[in-house]
Amino acid sequence: MKEALPDRRVEAWKYSDLRAALAGSALPQLDGSPDDAPIIARLAGGFTEIALAAGQEHIVLQRLAGEGLQAQAFRYRLAAGARLTRVVVQSGPGIGLSLAEIELGAGAQFRQFILGEGGRLARIETQVELRGEGACVELLGVYLAGAGLHVDLTSRVTHHVPNGRTSQLIKGAAQAGGKGVFQGKILVARAAQKTDARQHHQALLLEEGAEVYAKPELEIYADDVACAHGNTAGSLSKDQVFYLRARAIPRPEAEALLTRAFLLEALPEWLDPVWRDEIEARVEQWLGASHGF
Repeated sequence: MKEALPDRRVEAWKYSDLRAALAGSALPQLDGSPDDAPIIARLAGGFTEIALAAGQEHIVLQRLAGEGLQAQAFRYRLAAGARLTRVVVQSGPGIGLSLAEIELGAGAQFRQFILGEGGRLARIETQVELRGEGACVELLGVYLAGAGLHVDLTSRVTHHVPNGRTSQLIKGAAQAGGKGVFQGKILVARAAQKTDARQHHQALLLEEGAEVYAKPELEIYADDVACAHGNTAGSLSKDQVFYLRARAIPRPEAEALLTRAFLLEALPEWLDPVWRDEIEARVEQWLGASHGF
């Protein structure tokens, strides 16, 4: 069973060594061969299957927390015009694994927001297939890699047909000893003309010793598309910190204010107000703990 777990030699897991993280842990029985299903689905005992009928709307909040191993796997199939809004909140010191596979029909819409607070190893993975014309995807997320914690947001979006649209923005912050991972791939098949796909990842390394690994990818086989991706990682602007300190704001609070503004840019307008309040409070709590106030 241990041999079925991916380690750094597996490209998709090169920044998140699941075998090492689970060493010494009691694991559930894995049925079937290693190729039967993704490892997260096998650890979860299989997929939870959810089908949305034409025009149906579904809104869901999923939590991933705990001290031990927790694995979740979902498979959504959206018929023409269906709409899925998914919010994932990950926390806790354990090993949290989440996998969602989403298939979109014509004109279907998928919106997602993730807050990842990290754990011994936390990975939230999203796989999207646009199989109907005019389908739309919006992927947003924030990760907070505190000292000794690991958080991995991995996604793959495949455009199979024309006139699809994908927009992705992931923002993160890491402290000394924290490890943040972003892996995002958008694949545009030859038949997927008129695709509009945008992918951006931005991270703040708040202290020396913080780690962020980013691997944004575009793989395009169509020739009539509008696609772009970008990736930035760096520290807070010294000029901005100085500006706030010159107005009698202590350095820890100034840095926290700037980090908060940076991260909350990724919160979507469509987020339920109750969920928005919780997410903002979690970010505030993390910043307060990290800056000592």
